[in-house]
Amino acid sequence: MFTKTKTVFLVAAVSYLLCGVTYCEDLYLNDGLSYQINSFVDGSLWVENASVALYAPAHITGFAVTGSGAVLDIFGGQIDYMLLVSTSDNRLPDGLVTIYGTDFTVDGVPVAPDTAELFLSNQTVSGFYEDGTPFSIVVDCAISGNASYLHYQTLKLGWTVAAPQVVASHTQYDFQQVDIGATGWGVVTISNTGSANLSVQSLSIAQNEPVQSGFTPLQVMPLTLEPGTSVDIEVYFAPAIEGCSEAMLTIESSDPDHSNLCVRLTGSGVLTALTPGQQGQAIAEFLQQAIDAGTIQGDGNGKSAANKTATFAKMIAAARQLIDAGYDDYALEAFKDIEKKCDGKKAPADFVKGPDAAALHAMVADVISQLQGS
Repeated sequence: MFTKTKTVFLVAAVSYLLCGVTYCEDLYLNDGLSYQINSFVDGSLWVENASVALYAPAHITGFAVTGSGAVLDIFGGQIDYMLLVSTSDNRLPDGLVTIYGTDFTVDGVPVAPDTAELFLSNQTVSGFYEDGTPFSIVVDCAISGNASYLHYQTLKLGWTVAAPQVVASHTQYDFQQVDIGATGWGVVTISNTGSANLSVQSLSIAQNEPVQSGFTPLQVMPLTLEPGTSVDIEVYFAPAIEGCSEAMLTIESSDPDHSNLCVRLTGSGVLTALTPGQQGQAIAEFLQQAIDAGTIQGDGNGKSAANKTATFAKMIAAARQLIDAGYDDYALEAFKDIEKKCDGKKAPADFVKGPDAAALHAMVADVISQLQGS
């Protein structure tokens, strides 16, 4: 097979390939050395008595031909015309050509799992590399010998196990300083960088009282992320007290190596001199955000729960109107009634409950304190 008169020993050329520079001629490697190719070869690749590994985004526009003593490991990349597994010198061992991937097919017919090698005659082998990239290569295996003994070259299959891999855009998300009574928002992106579907099974928050951090629940759980896709998780920090706060967002998924991926949520609550009217507005906004996020619900079942959250919101709106009208004394009594409906005590019964109820109560208690001092 290797009867060409042109033989090239170009270590420099290979280093160019590694740097991403196009190699514009056929590339002959037969010097007993090892090479890694991840670039563009505008021609054919000939390998004899040398070791070559192809990685994405390697691209061979012509043939890839192997002879005796060759080791060709294909982990990624593209061969446009044909992969020819051949022999050239009986003094050297047979070439060893392996494609690493999964879901192999030959001319569209699935290959039985764990099949070690294939004899192919101008047939197309397809599948997916370990990173999930699809490939399709025409392969021809040479036959040598005579009428009494024939020796078949083969293509080896290196089966890899497809697996999901969960990655978060942050290991820590810092909201920095947020005014007490206000809400800081952020986004944590969850991605699947593996080669199989990832199931995001649950999201949870662990933190000390009072509850100050949370996330907007996804509409569908569990959520399936295909390889190369991602989803954004809205996270928030609504400080109810001064000082630093820390919470832990846990992402439970089907990643076999990181079934529970954690993201630290940090922030600092700062006290600003809000007027009672501004505090009333902050309470109303916080209540609506918590209802939308599911971290505050009505304390009841069915319509009763919905009626209680609606009534609670109306009570806050009425108290704000009293402040806006200059009736601080009446507003104070209104907020005292509101405070009794979210203080966590058995009597009188609360109108609201949930992880953010304590933070809401702290905000109401603060506006009461300001109105009493005014």
